[in-house]
Amino acid sequence: MSEQPEPRRENLYLQLREDILSCALAPGQNIHEGELATRFAVSKSPVRDALMRLEADRLVIVQPRKGYRVAPVSLSDAADIFDLRLLMETATVQHAAASGESADLAALDRFRTLEAWGGESGFVGYNRDFHVAIAMMSPNGRIRAAARDVIEQLDRLVVLDLATSKATESRSMLAEHNAIIDALQAGEGRKAVRLVAQHIERGKRRILASLARMAIVP
Repeated sequence: MSEQPEPRRENLYLQLREDILSCALAPGQNIHEGELATRFAVSKSPVRDALMRLEADRLVIVQPRKGYRVAPVSLSDAADIFDLRLLMETATVQHAAASGESADLAALDRFRTLEAWGGESGFVGYNRDFHVAIAMMSPNGRIRAAARDVIEQLDRLVVLDLATSKATESRSMLAEHNAIIDALQAGEGRKAVRLVAQHIERGKRRILASLARMAIVP
């Protein structure tokens, strides 16, 4: 097979990343270069490049002489992700409150209901897009990139949590999002930061409890 152009390599990486974050490739699942090359109709070279990038993202583990494995979910790593998320998102909410454009703040209304959002990836996609939309209001490019990465990495945890949570919990999270939107649009920055911190802490407790029930490794 001929060498793949850069856009194709990037799309391959993004698709595999999405498969892992959505749990289409399950935590701990073995993955093989040859199978992926056949699936995407490419040579092994771009597959290997994508897997190396995913290892750098801490989403793939390289197993010498055995291939690759999707990084498992652990309680300790989940807790670390939430702690990092708390730092990143409180910063971006502060930035959104202080310097967010009025049009961007008004556009948050599309997250008041799943129907208004209108996406196709269910609550997981809605939740990700909501938090990313706020993060993108930060004028600091490095903070935007770091916040987006940690928010996207939470997708796996949200998928696993929704497998055991009740519908009332999704409604509760939606109400919390609306309260954050209200505070931002009212220019109440301190309140918005407090609400998002409480929102993240509640999510941390709920998801760690869900993972513990699944006998996820510590």
